[in-house]
Amino acid sequence: MKLYTCVFLGVLAGCKPATLPTGTPSKAPRSVDLTATLHLIDVGQGAATLIEFPCGAMLVDTGGETGHLFDSGKVLNDYLEAFFARRPELARTLDLLVLTHPHLDHTRNARAVVENFTVKNVVTDGEARGSGGKQQAWVESWARAHAKLEVVAASDIAAGGKSDAVIDPFVCQGVDPKVSVLWGGLPARPDGWQERAYANHNNHSIVVRVDHGRASFILNGDLEEAGIEGLLEKHRGTGALDADVWQVGHHGSYNATTVPMLEALTPRIALIPMGPPDRWAKWTAWQFGHPRKKAVDRLLAAVSDHRAPVEVLLGTGVQTFELTGIDRAVYATGWDGHVAVRASPAGTYEITTSHPVHATLGVPTP
Repeated sequence: MKLYTCVFLGVLAGCKPATLPTGTPSKAPRSVDLTATLHLIDVGQGAATLIEFPCGAMLVDTGGETGHLFDSGKVLNDYLEAFFARRPELARTLDLLVLTHPHLDHTRNARAVVENFTVKNVVTDGEARGSGGKQQAWVESWARAHAKLEVVAASDIAAGGKSDAVIDPFVCQGVDPKVSVLWGGLPARPDGWQERAYANHNNHSIVVRVDHGRASFILNGDLEEAGIEGLLEKHRGTGALDADVWQVGHHGSYNATTVPMLEALTPRIALIPMGPPDRWAKWTAWQFGHPRKKAVDRLLAAVSDHRAPVEVLLGTGVQTFELTGIDRAVYATGWDGHVAVRASPAGTYEITTSHPVHATLGVPTP
């Protein structure tokens, strides 16, 4: 299986088959490599994002779709095993594990990650009542005894973001990445919030920002409209939400990509963690209609970089899809497989996908 690489220098310079598949061993020396790479791992309908730096690695979420058609746990474990085989100097260690919120599609494989690899620091929103609350609570309990745990509340985050030695344990030579959090749990209902919005665990999502020189990433968890409004208000006038690469919230749902958010981001590249629409089963992108055309249309109007034109399936409702052409730099695991965004400290990006897009309007196979 070939990988396809696209290089961005403000505009699309071109795409070609990649010479090195993502996640496979490389003999290239690491001492001169100052890049950072965000790996959007194809865990189906869910999210797991590995970010590698010259001196370490972090993982944001461990979820994914698991059933008789797909096993996100195996995919995630195999990806991490291949990554650490390529980076043996990291000694199978994740310096930071972030669980954005306690839904199963974000926490399902958390215990397996902690048991199979070394984890030094853990950040959560402190909630444990959702579908993935059992998994998050187990990791928090484990971290209190075996690692450093930080529970982040939105009220503890100042304008511009929060960072400390647990949230940002990385000290790299040559270029030192900065990790901060922009949103977190909500121990009390904010003024003006409806009870329904407050009870929605998505609105408690940890929002992560990563800066690597002039390169920048923001990962939104599953933050929805109420949470986005709070996020925008908290950081208004700071520039903390202005980033090149955005991991789109809530798997491209209709209620997690807003025009004000995109205006604050001014994104060059958008990444959507979701499953393919042709797995006809419960808890899949097909069931939820992800990603929604409404959200992707907004992304296409806001994202400034380009990709080679492709046709993809976008949800127009639950279990209904429409074939749509896109040429902006919007990538999704459901279309592209694993997506790796390699960022230089100068702010240039190289994007690698694990397979070319193939879309069909055929009836899904049960």
